[in-house]
Amino acid sequence: MTSSDAQLCQAKDNVHNLVYFPFHGLAGCIRTTLIVSGEPYKFTNMMLKEWATAKELTPFGHVPLLREETKCGKTLELAEINAIEQFLAKRAGLLGKDEWQECNVKMYLNSTHSMISFLIHSIVPMPREDRPAFLAKFKATNLPQWVKHHEKHLAANGSNGHYVGDQLTIADIKTASVIEHVVRLCEDAPQVSEELTPAIWAVKTNLEKNPKYQEWRATEQYQQYTATNIGFFGF
Repeated sequence: MTSSDAQLCQAKDNVHNLVYFPFHGLAGCIRTTLIVSGEPYKFTNMMLKEWATAKELTPFGHVPLLREETKCGKTLELAEINAIEQFLAKRAGLLGKDEWQECNVKMYLNSTHSMISFLIHSIVPMPREDRPAFLAKFKATNLPQWVKHHEKHLAANGSNGHYVGDQLTIADIKTASVIEHVVRLCEDAPQVSEELTPAIWAVKTNLEKNPKYQEWRATEQYQQYTATNIGFFGF
């Protein structure tokens, strides 16, 4: 990146164009961050029938891909979920108040990403007949460990719905974006609920008070992403 690119990527009038499939998948946190930030954005749906050709045009052959569309006409591209999330979080002031808080935000952000990405990346290429056994193991091992450690930390922070202090960060957004899928995945034997995990649940309810997030969840586009997510992944 040149010094000119460094200046362009920080311009407040950029349009953040997120390219991803028309379901939540692994982009829920990015979309929600764009929504609550109040900055200009648009969502470009990558249709599966177009993907075989389009993937060769991306930096690493996968999405999400963030295209920073600048007023001067130049478009900057950023791939990799962690890079996109942290870039947007820094712009929106969602990385904590100091360096140590930022490290903790990134720690819990990455922990949640590791859990959900392992789930998604495991089941996508898996034959459907093999999924029940895998999901049973995931719900017996990986998920309980995530729940245990995150509930403990959030409770120690006062069960106020935040990972650091009393402010919204991208770690909160990441967890809130995942809870919906976890609840649906574990409908037969809940592991996350207001009664079982009040500190984790407070993260969800806190974000749901945000007017921009409320509006987003009520849109037809959000509901369609949810329906497609259920049809494609099963949760």
